[in-house]
Amino acid sequence: MEAIRSEGRLAVAITVSGGLGDLIVIARCVRDLAAKVEPFSFAVFASSPSLAQWVFAAVPGFEHAYPDTLDDLSGRAYDLRLRLNQTVVVVPEGIIWSRVRQAPRMLAAVVKMIQYRRRSGLEPYILNHPRLDNGLARKAVYSNKNRNDFLHSMVGIDYGGDQLEIESNHAVLERFGLRGKSFVTVHNGFDTNFFISGQRATKCYPLFDEVAARLKAARPDLILVQIGTTTSDPIPGVDLNLIGQTSLREVAGLLRATALHFDNEGGLVHLAACYGRRSLVVFGPTPSDYFGYPHNINVDPVRCGGCWWIDELWMDRCPRGMAQPECMHSQPPERIVALALAVLQPTTEPNFLAAEAGGAPTSKGDVA
Repeated sequence: MEAIRSEGRLAVAITVSGGLGDLIVIARCVRDLAAKVEPFSFAVFASSPSLAQWVFAAVPGFEHAYPDTLDDLSGRAYDLRLRLNQTVVVVPEGIIWSRVRQAPRMLAAVVKMIQYRRRSGLEPYILNHPRLDNGLARKAVYSNKNRNDFLHSMVGIDYGGDQLEIESNHAVLERFGLRGKSFVTVHNGFDTNFFISGQRATKCYPLFDEVAARLKAARPDLILVQIGTTTSDPIPGVDLNLIGQTSLREVAGLLRATALHFDNEGGLVHLAACYGRRSLVVFGPTPSDYFGYPHNINVDPVRCGGCWWIDELWMDRCPRGMAQPECMHSQPPERIVALALAVLQPTTEPNFLAAEAGGAPTSKGDVA
C-alpha cells in the first residue's frame, strides 16, 4: 500500500462474484473505468482467485487476486472498496475520502455510483442478488442496456468494446494438429459453481449430437472440436473430444482460432468475444436480449424460456414441472445447422495471423 500511494495512485479493492463470464464482464468495466480516471491499482477478491488472476491480468492497474473471504479484513487497508456482480456498489465504510478527493475524476465516478444506487430503484435487486436478477435484467433491457454495458451505465462511463486480451496458449493448435486447419468448437457444459441433482442443467442444449451429425454431413471438411470439463457430455460424431484434456488457457487458444463456437449461454461465449470470435448460442432459461452479443447468432427458444432465477432451482429443473425443459428440447437441430451453414461458407477459414495478434473479424449478429 505504501508503495502504491508513494506513486500517487489510489489503492482500490474490488470484490466480485460469479463465473468466468461474470468476471470478463466486470473486467471490461474496470478496464474502461481505468481509461477514464486517474491511475489506480486494484486487487480483486473472488471465490476463485486463480480464475480472477487470469482474467484481470488483462486490465491495467491489476495487482493480485485473493480469496473473497479476506475482503472484509483486508479491504480496510484500501482507499476505495467496490463490489461488482450484476450491479456496482460502493462500500460506504470503505472510502478514505481524503485520498479519493486527490483524484477528481475518480471522485466524480464514485459520486456517480452512489447517486445511481440512490435514484435508480435498484436497491431491492442489490440486496437480493442473485434471486431477483431476472427482474434486474428486464430493467436493463428496457433501459437499452444489456449484460455487457449495464455496469458501465452505473459508473457513468462508455463501453470500450468486447475485446480483452486475456492470456491464451497458442501451442494447443500444434498439440492437437489444428494449426492451419478450419475447425469449429462446441461446448455443452455449465458453470461448475452450480450444483444440480441430475446430469444436465436446464440451460444446456441436449441435441448437439444431432447438430454435429448434420453439420458433418453438410460440411465434411470442417473439424468439430468439443471442449469442456466435468459438466460436459461427450458428443458422438465430433472429430476431437477434448473434454477434460485442456487448461483454460488452451481453451482460450482454441477459441481464438475457431471459425465458429457452438454453445449454451455461458462463460466460453464471453471468452470467445474477447478475441472477436463469433458464437452460435442456444438460449433457453437465460434471455438473449440481456446476455446476447450483437455479433453472435443468438437462437431464442421456439417455446417457453426466460425462467432464469425465477426461483433458486432454475438450473436444476424446469420451473413449470416438465420432465425436460421445453425451451431446450423443442429447439430443432436442423434450425441450428441452417443458421451455422449460413455463416460457415465453404471458404470460411479463421484468420490465424489476426487471431494470434489478438484481433479477428467480427460481423453483425443474428437473433433467430
